[in-house]
Amino acid sequence: MSVYRVASRYAKSLLDLAKGKSLLDELHKDMQLFSSVCEQNRDFALMLKNPVITNEKKASVLTKIFEGKVHPVTITFFDIITRKHREKFLPAIATEFHKQFNLLHNIGMASVTTVFPLDQTLRQDFKDLVIHYTGKAEVELEEEVDEELIGGYQLKLEGKQVDESLKGKLKELSLKFT
Repeated sequence: MSVYRVASRYAKSLLDLAKGKSLLDELHKDMQLFSSVCEQNRDFALMLKNPVITNEKKASVLTKIFEGKVHPVTITFFDIITRKHREKFLPAIATEFHKQFNLLHNIGMASVTTVFPLDQTLRQDFKDLVIHYTGKAEVELEEEVDEELIGGYQLKLEGKQVDESLKGKLKELSLKFT
């Protein structure tokens, strides 16, 4: 079974549980914390995928790291996942939980790449643009700086890409002349 399918099913189950117990925001914060730990600590993420390390040891590590920092339901969820030998999917489950949470709350996701870091005014302009295109109530904007764009921006949202960068325009001209 694909990683996406496994992650999607477990994330949906956790989301349903969270809604049923009125813990949606708390468990969302827990999954965000877990994702940030995975991003910041490569060894931790690799440990989850390592088949040599026993599931009991992985469950113990998860409990020691997150106990007291996350809701007990999250700790129980981690325990269930490790008992089912699915701990390698935990980072994908956390990511998918975030996506499903955003869908539930009508929050759009977009990524903008510019030559320089955005100030508050430009950030809000991009958010307004994405809200206009997607019709979402709110937008989560991921920002990236890429000096190779020369100028302009690249905006990615819901499977679409708007390339208004000088690098993109030069590439387009080059293709026309070829």
